[in-house]
Amino acid sequence: MAQHLRLFIIIVFILTKLCSSSPLVELGLVTPTATPDPFAHYRVALQPKFRDDIESLPPLPRYHITVQLDERQSRLNGVTRITIPSPDSEIVLRLYPNLSHYNGSMNISRANINQIPVTVNPLDADSTAVRLMIPPQADGSLSDMAVVDLTFSLDLGHVPDSKGSYTLFGWDGATLSLPGFYPTLAVRQAGEWVIEQPPSHGDVLFNEVALYQLDITLPQELIVVASGVTVNLINNSNQTRTWQITGGPLRDMTVVAGPFQALSETGAGATITSYYLPGNESGARDALAHATAALRLYSDRYGPYPYTELDIVDAPLNMYGMEYTGLVMIGEDLYRNQREFLRFLVAHEVAHQWWYAIVGNNPYQHPWLDEGLTEYSAFDYYRGVYGQPRAEALLTGHWYIPFDQAMQGGIDGRVDRPAREFDSTSYQLLVYAKSALFFNALRIELGDETYQQIIQTYYAENRYQIVTPKHFLAIAERVSGQDLNHLAEKWLR
Repeated sequence: MAQHLRLFIIIVFILTKLCSSSPLVELGLVTPTATPDPFAHYRVALQPKFRDDIESLPPLPRYHITVQLDERQSRLNGVTRITIPSPDSEIVLRLYPNLSHYNGSMNISRANINQIPVTVNPLDADSTAVRLMIPPQADGSLSDMAVVDLTFSLDLGHVPDSKGSYTLFGWDGATLSLPGFYPTLAVRQAGEWVIEQPPSHGDVLFNEVALYQLDITLPQELIVVASGVTVNLINNSNQTRTWQITGGPLRDMTVVAGPFQALSETGAGATITSYYLPGNESGARDALAHATAALRLYSDRYGPYPYTELDIVDAPLNMYGMEYTGLVMIGEDLYRNQREFLRFLVAHEVAHQWWYAIVGNNPYQHPWLDEGLTEYSAFDYYRGVYGQPRAEALLTGHWYIPFDQAMQGGIDGRVDRPAREFDSTSYQLLVYAKSALFFNALRIELGDETYQQIIQTYYAENRYQIVTPKHFLAIAERVSGQDLNHLAEKWLR
């Protein structure tokens, strides 16, 4: 018996060695043990040919956010874990809901880094930015990974459901809008943390791309629309539902919830869904048609859309729109009237998936870079879908005439300057209209083919990055082989 046992052990040892050697694996006689894919749950938000994008980038921050709406529906209580590769000695977080025009209030009640409690130090009076110092290891060195655990609460503003309201954040009637609702890593540029407070007429979110998991628990009657994709729904015993959402690389994780109905279409490898409030189905169908056509055209003209979903949401934004990653909000008033402007606004906001969500820039310092190119993308949309005459009419009526009238009224000036140096009127006329005319002048001078090559190169070389005007102009000069300083001086400086 002992001899048999000894022989059995020897055989197991030999087989183990053989199975771990490459010849048997290569011959297919032994199946190697698969290594679990640590990014599998993020990749589901990416189309197949983009699922290796995560590895092509430097290690990305990872967020795991868990939030629940309280019984009064006025506060979100949550915890989040942010895993930060290669951190410095400090971490700065943006608390976007504390901005005055967001009408919310966020508080971090507990913060641990690598399981050690740390102090939350506000960097400004309104706590829109806070600093956490990373505790050193026992030998005095810094860890190559910071795991930040936070407990936070978020009081939500609530606007009565009224005609003409404009709500970026919080409740408006039965709709809950939640951009930037979690403590967010600030961007660091040239060794400095970017913690500016944007003006009310400018864009708010300025983030690096990251990987996201979100578990959000809300009343069951609310439909959740979010960046990324929903991978699971859990109906809880207290009439709430937990939505499990994931994705990356994403510029933001934005959520909007309401009593939505939905229509869907496919295009450019993605599912496009138009979410709408009861009574707005006709407008939602128009929004879906324009979004689908725009996604297809921009994917062909600029470069492929990498995500599996794009959501268009009927939101309490009056006649305006807002862009987030994989998610576009369109003002609910446009679902009932002014369908021509609905067409334009959808084309504009969908273009932001290229010029904001995928290629990012600092909206506080250079707002024209994404807004001007997004505006002018609508020219490409109109020309590609409706023909040259409609595109020329858009160019004249939407940009040339307003800018000409503005100049006659004394409104002109440098385009490439911080958002805070504009007022709401000059911001619209210069950051949008005059910037669009710069891109039109560039196309006219270089020709359609070279202009398109510039835009495609700009997109391909800067996916998931943050760029500056110097990046764009350098690519334009490299691709065209021309000095374009005269155009920049005329239109931007």
